[in-house]
Amino acid sequence: MAIAQPVKMNDSENIESVAQEIRQLRSVFEAIHEALQVAVIRLATIQAKVGVPASNGAMPVIDAPAPRAAAAGRSAARSRGEWTLPDGDWAAPSDAVTGETLRSRREALGISQAAVAHAAHCSRGLVAEVERGRRRSAMTLSHLSQVLDKLEHQARRN
Repeated sequence: MAIAQPVKMNDSENIESVAQEIRQLRSVFEAIHEALQVAVIRLATIQAKVGVPASNGAMPVIDAPAPRAAAAGRSAARSRGEWTLPDGDWAAPSDAVTGETLRSRREALGISQAAVAHAAHCSRGLVAEVERGRRRSAMTLSHLSQVLDKLEHQARRN
């Protein structure tokens, strides 16, 4: 890890570049902070679904600026020393893209996994693993969903 060099505060160009770097780092830190909060909520949801006892949902607090959610008027439940999950139902939306929904859409169109793979520029094995739930990358799910959208559109035109 590199050690930061001292900044001469009498140089106006230097002060502006430092201020810009501070803004960028805060933005990155806020995004990471939000991602961690989402991960905690997702973990609790998965634990509840599979019946794994949660450790109480508490995570160590990182001294950080308030997340964007709080800044936008939504409250983030957090106490000194730990994170607590906000109240609410955190289940996935009913229209969430999953391997199961992709399989049912593909079968409804009467298209093979190989045909979807060809259209998506990936392997048939990847399509099969996604449909079985062994691969759950959001990017892959989104890409395959978009490919199926295009194939559905083509099927309606024909």
